Amino acid sequence: MVQIAGLEVGLPASIEQVDAPWLTAVLRTSGAVGSNGSVKTVSAESFAVGVGFLSDLYRVSVTYEGQCAGAPETVIVKMATNIEGQRGIADALSFYQRELRFYREVAPEIELATPKVHAALMSQDNTDFVLVMGDLSSCRSMNQEAGVNVSDAHLAVSGLAKLHAQYWGKDLTELQTTFLPFDNPIYRAALPHVFDGGWARAKAEAGDLMTDEVIEFGDRFGATVPFFVDSIDGDSTLIHGDWRADNLLVGDDGELIALDFQIVGTGTATYDLGYFMSQSVEPEVRREAAADVVETYFNALSAAGINYDRETLEHVYRLAIAWCLIYPVASFASWDELPDQARAMARSMLRRSVTAIIDNDCLELIPK
Repeated sequence: MVQIAGLEVGLPASIEQVDAPWLTAVLRTSGAVGSNGSVKTVSAESFAVGVGFLSDLYRVSVTYEGQCAGAPETVIVKMATNIEGQRGIADALSFYQRELRFYREVAPEIELATPKVHAALMSQDNTDFVLVMGDLSSCRSMNQEAGVNVSDAHLAVSGLAKLHAQYWGKDLTELQTTFLPFDNPIYRAALPHVFDGGWARAKAEAGDLMTDEVIEFGDRFGATVPFFVDSIDGDSTLIHGDWRADNLLVGDDGELIALDFQIVGTGTATYDLGYFMSQSVEPEVRREAAADVVETYFNALSAAGINYDRETLEHVYRLAIAWCLIYPVASFASWDELPDQARAMARSMLRRSVTAIIDNDCLELIPK
């Protein structure tokens, strides 16, 4: 049986400590190399700089000696970010703990394809973490920068419905100890501060992307948190929380593969749908295809035996689009530390979010 290495192999404090002896222990534990095999050399390079806001990613090339037939030539190592503002959000909301538990306990049970994990470990104080995963660079990545095309949008929401349907209506009490429900005191207390931490800088650096009514909404966003939490906590299922293009891959067989489970929680399924359509799809494509894509999602749920009221779906979809303005805004809190690619990503996601809010008349649903 495949095992996932934990703290027994030791926790590297930096990518420089991901060396041959440590990776040997990891890959022996996972069964990727035999007991007589070992890693000879490692060479790490950072990648996807500016794409992930909460973690640092490295591709590690590996050579071997001994019994290592079929061992991976490269692996992906994921570690906590050193960007202070983003790290503060991740620690406050236990994002790293969520991802490790997801890969250890949930991923083996779900129908949705996810990366092979060799190691998932976290410090005793629940801060620093390391994931070692299979390298899926041979797969095609959906394009966050350009925005997904119509075909990929349909594939993405079909996979999303598969995840949602599997946990729909089940007792999630035990999972909610880690994968927090929206209606949680932590969210009610923290999310106004998360939004406000980036809002002033978002207006300064990207005010040209926003309308007066969206700015007015942003100015009072913190006060709307109780309304949103109450409105999107029903029809609870397991939600991904960051279902966007650069967390989605397409395998050679056309299968959807999902990544990045740091923000997994429980709540209304349509939250993921609203986030994806508002921030991973260019406005022109969304305006043309949104009705059909939402229909694909609805039909996939129905095919899985989920009876979801269509009017409720449409209503929560619009609420989620407005609520998810928090994602791009929060990234502006660390504007000075972000590389150029991350800044461009933040502006792009904000632009898409704002246009989706306006196009769907989302703000009319929110009490003053």
